[in-house]
Amino acid sequence: MTPFPCAAKSAPKSGEVRMIGKTGLTVRLGLVIAASVVAAFVPGLLPNLFYVHIANLTLLSGIFALSLWIIYSVGQLSFGHAAFAGVGAYMSALLSMRLGVPPAIGVIIACLATAGMAVLLGAVILRLRGVYFVLVTFLFGQMFTLLALNWSDLTNGANGLISIPAITVGGFSFGPRPVFFYLAFAVFLAVLLFAWGLKRSTFGRAFDSIHQNIDLAESCGIDTARYQVIAFAIGSGIAGLGGALTAHYIRFVSPDTFTFHNSVAFITMLVVGGRSLFWGAVIGAAVITPLPELLRDFEGLQHIIYGAILILVLRTLPGGLISIPSVLRRKGGGR
Repeated sequence: MTPFPCAAKSAPKSGEVRMIGKTGLTVRLGLVIAASVVAAFVPGLLPNLFYVHIANLTLLSGIFALSLWIIYSVGQLSFGHAAFAGVGAYMSALLSMRLGVPPAIGVIIACLATAGMAVLLGAVILRLRGVYFVLVTFLFGQMFTLLALNWSDLTNGANGLISIPAITVGGFSFGPRPVFFYLAFAVFLAVLLFAWGLKRSTFGRAFDSIHQNIDLAESCGIDTARYQVIAFAIGSGIAGLGGALTAHYIRFVSPDTFTFHNSVAFITMLVVGGRSLFWGAVIGAAVITPLPELLRDFEGLQHIIYGAILILVLRTLPGGLISIPSVLRRKGGGR
């Protein structure tokens, strides 16, 4: 009997499953090798440290976008996602600054603690659907900002935490921008491969069923509440991981570091890149993240250009940039 009764007729045979698994593993291994070879030369090929900084921010945004995609895969869209990144950032920074915990250990603790907090929160708010879930996650994000701003004894209020130590492993510092690139790339690649594996797993199939029709999924015997909490915890934990890495990279965190604006940016990455596949989150991060940095000289036009790109994609490519190949194939076949 398959885990999902409604899909029993289309379930692949055991031999097919093994073949698919081996093929997927080979493809992932090839991706890791190819991406690692290319990444090894990136910092040296970029013209200056400014572009290395943009590359680092893009990798971090890729982590955030992938984490939000995991939550979206069960049909929920969090408008307070940046708050989980902020929790991870503050927690890791405070652990290293106040308690002397090595930053590398603090990042891991922050990731796990953020996921644990998401389990408790998700058990309550995931009972909500649609606009109610959006509203509650938005309020959670606002509460985080107010807490970070007013709990000055812990967070230093609006001034934030400064001189956060860089991540070091065995005395080797990942503080310099070109060096941090390799750390950010390694974590991003690990998250990407995790999302890929999750998509192809039993959990991924359950997530897809819930996303497509939660009522039908429940009627098929899927414990939708359990899977939604799992997705919410995983996505939030990865966001906390990204937030912790960001704090140790920029060496500073304040209530303005992770705000509602960031949550909207993460959602925009999903929409622009494409929400149906995790690759869309990666593409969206690569397109959206560099814009604010590259358009600094056009400060008054930043939001206009930002909005124009979003509207253009929504009108011409509802499936996001990742749908371009399929759109071209349909047009080619229609000739």
